[in-house]
Amino acid sequence: MAKFRPGVGPTVLTFVAAAAFFALGFWQLSRNEWRKRDLALKAARTELAETPVEEAIADPASHAFRRVVARGRWEIADTIIVGPAERGRDLGARVLTPLALANGSPARVLVDRGFIPEREIKNFLPPDAGAVTPASAEPVTVHGLALELALRDAKPGSRDSRHTHHPRFNPDRPGIVKKINAQLPYELAPIMVQSSDTGPGGLPIGDVARPVSPVDHLGYALTWFAVGTLSLVAWIEFGRRRAREAS
Repeated sequence: MAKFRPGVGPTVLTFVAAAAFFALGFWQLSRNEWRKRDLALKAARTELAETPVEEAIADPASHAFRRVVARGRWEIADTIIVGPAERGRDLGARVLTPLALANGSPARVLVDRGFIPEREIKNFLPPDAGAVTPASAEPVTVHGLALELALRDAKPGSRDSRHTHHPRFNPDRPGIVKKINAQLPYELAPIMVQSSDTGPGGLPIGDVARPVSPVDHLGYALTWFAVGTLSLVAWIEFGRRRAREAS
């Protein structure tokens, strides 16, 4: 009497699916190894000597997470408040302001100026759209970390549809960068700067993040391996049940 009768069709489907699941698991493991090398490279860059932001703009990929210095004037009228954001136990937002470079480049460098507590947000809001002004006359020097800006589909737009608040911002997300550039009348440089400076009066509070992985590749790998294993277990149980029913 047969004790295991899964059938040809279910067997083929199960093994094809299990092979695909395990392949995805091994692919995630390879991505995890690549990610570790990439993060180690970026972490090493943060220890290098500071370089002018113009060099980072000329070669964004090799300057990601490199410390840079940028000189220019704030485009205060185009400031964007991103939040809510947390810093320790404080709730607030982050302030993003484009910087018109002193070298006269038509592209502006987007600068994450740092964190502000919730009670101070109103003090960092840009003027009303009808009161848009040129770049601030006061020159500034910004020290911070260079991050690649995903400008794949980003194009300059108009201040007519300006939004002074954005719920989130990630320089790696083309869709978010596209929305921000669409409300600015100029191009953004392919590098943004995460300021390490604290502003006058103690705000915004500048800080720079260590490079971290946006994806838990190891967790995904374990998930795919578990799904593949469960599919084989289900196939075995299915074959045993069919055998019992046939008997």
